[in-house]
Amino acid sequence: MITVNTVVEFDKSVGPIIDVRSPGEYENDHIPGALNVPLLSNEHRHHVGVVYKMEGQEAAIALGHKLVDPIQDSILQNLKEQTDSNKIRVYCARGGLRSQLMSRFFADHGYSVSMLKGGYKAYRQEAIDTYSLFDNLIILSGHTGSGKTEILKELANLGEQVIDLEALAEHRGSAFGSLGQDKQPSSTQFHNRIYEVLKKMDSSKRLWVESESITVGKVYIPEEFWVNMKRAKAIEIELPVEERVNHILEMYGQFELEDLSDCIKQLRRRLGDQEMRLLCALTEIGDLEPVVIRLLKYYDKAYEFSKQKRECQDYVKIPFARLKPRKIAEFLQAYDLKNDKFAQT
Repeated sequence: MITVNTVVEFDKSVGPIIDVRSPGEYENDHIPGALNVPLLSNEHRHHVGVVYKMEGQEAAIALGHKLVDPIQDSILQNLKEQTDSNKIRVYCARGGLRSQLMSRFFADHGYSVSMLKGGYKAYRQEAIDTYSLFDNLIILSGHTGSGKTEILKELANLGEQVIDLEALAEHRGSAFGSLGQDKQPSSTQFHNRIYEVLKKMDSSKRLWVESESITVGKVYIPEEFWVNMKRAKAIEIELPVEERVNHILEMYGQFELEDLSDCIKQLRRRLGDQEMRLLCALTEIGDLEPVVIRLLKYYDKAYEFSKQKRECQDYVKIPFARLKPRKIAEFLQAYDLKNDKFAQT
């Protein structure tokens, strides 16, 4: 049995999602959680594409059948090795020939198959349309070491809508941002991760997000979402320098000194060679507190500069004596940002 679903219906279907595009297409970006059971290898896909351009669709289809027929058993085995479900959801690039052929093939072998109408392109369009819906954002801002990520986690624990862009990007957004992280996804896959979070949320309610530049490491925030971030109101957490230093030492003191030193070297152009060498020397002997203090001078300047570039300068500064994420989150949840006062309870 084969059914054709829209993106919404496809998402609610039962069974694993099967991406039948080539391994290269899948590796670059795909629906999060999808399994790759390709109809064609990277080389074969390229070959079929060349024939399509030179000789037309019929010749390309004929070549495709010639390439696939000998490996049908291995395709089926590939699917069985990745899932034991007999209900599957299939998509290709545009919901065209590849997903149609694979859906029929799997159905002929006893699977109940649903196919995504419009394929991965339809999924991507749904994602793009969703980003702009979230215009009720509150930006959580603050200088480096203010514990913004930890405060966001506590806001989520309190029932607030929160999206952690740095977690989705596998990067903390600084020269040290890749430490302890997995390899960053492609920008498009990062966008897909954002969509998977947003589609479970209510766009009419407020959504908390940490202040970021348009790039997080090597990936960039979707333009449609970035526009709303620039227009959003922002709460700036103010903490004493000592609290920030202690928090940074707690976060990064666990890493190898050599790795920390390598990160500092990335800042050579901005710090200057002499300052960079001094900070590396201190790091290599484990004297990290003065390193953090000196680096904060650089990062504080960068923060103020980036804040000035925002289109909306609607920042509410709230000072706290100690970094206690839960207490701060409870304070922020009760705060009426629109009227700059506590909400009545």
